[in-house]
Amino acid sequence: MVKLEDVAKKAGISKTTVSRVLNNDKTITVTDETREKILAAVEELGYKPLRKKRTKPKQYHVAMIHNNEAFKSTVDRAFYFSIRNGLEHMALKKNVTIVSLPLDHLTTISTTNTNFDGAIILGNLSKDEHDFIREYIHSQHVVVIGLANPYADQYDHISFNTRQAVYKVLDYLRELGHEQIGCLGAEESSDLLNTDSRKWHFTNYMKALDLYHEDWIIFGDKGIEAGQEIAKKLLELEEIPTALFVANDPTAIGVVQALQDAGLKVPEDMSVIGFNGDYTTEYIYPPLSTLKVNTNEMGQEAIITVLERIKGYRKLAKKVEIATHIIERKSCASITK
Repeated sequence: MVKLEDVAKKAGISKTTVSRVLNNDKTITVTDETREKILAAVEELGYKPLRKKRTKPKQYHVAMIHNNEAFKSTVDRAFYFSIRNGLEHMALKKNVTIVSLPLDHLTTISTTNTNFDGAIILGNLSKDEHDFIREYIHSQHVVVIGLANPYADQYDHISFNTRQAVYKVLDYLRELGHEQIGCLGAEESSDLLNTDSRKWHFTNYMKALDLYHEDWIIFGDKGIEAGQEIAKKLLELEEIPTALFVANDPTAIGVVQALQDAGLKVPEDMSVIGFNGDYTTEYIYPPLSTLKVNTNEMGQEAIITVLERIKGYRKLAKKVEIATHIIERKSCASITK
């Protein structure tokens, strides 16, 4: 087999120069005569450079664990679909295979001998549900996306500041002149009810300003139909607020529909603001103002974070809070004008 040394010897040129010329090194300057000598020696000797084998990047397998209802409706569960889109987008870039596992499918892991490099737990699950997951997912490379992380000393956490987000919404409504504000929505995980729920922070904010009105806080199921039913209960009251903070967007859409069905105009008769920033809020009438949670970015950050642990870049658990902001559309109006 002809070697690079043979070409260099035949051409009467150093091995280093021959190598750089044949590899099209743009940083070396040689005369045309030198280049021709090298190419002539290559042709005469029949030299064929060895091709380096391309190594395939390592593929990682990560479980995405969620409750059984998370992806049943793109409208009622747009929040979770947006997170999943972010996960899948970044996973594709980082050579990560995502395996979706509803809670009731976890028991199949032991029978399929599935090994995961890490796991991402999606949603506000209870402590019991987290303990159930630990029975089947033994990796310490776990990221929680949601508000509740009962193993914060072990698991990484991607979330947003609920208190700051709720206060941002209420500050916005009060800047529009609203003091009579109701709060409607869907009940959250029992682990959050007295610690970090949207209703909890709403109550604290309003009580601090002596604006709290218990009858105007109505919670039930999640979704558009549930929002319609909750709004109907509100409208049965003798006195109703001038503005509504609805703790998730699907419920807010249902609330707006019920108000309109009852003959009220949004925002002329009642302002309504949602929470999450789902894509659906832009397409109702009037377009819904909402608190935008950057869910796509949460999903992307979760992939980056779990890989840090898998690759051994970091041992200590960390928490990442993604920023939120108000999207101002047409469902809120000032009452000071």
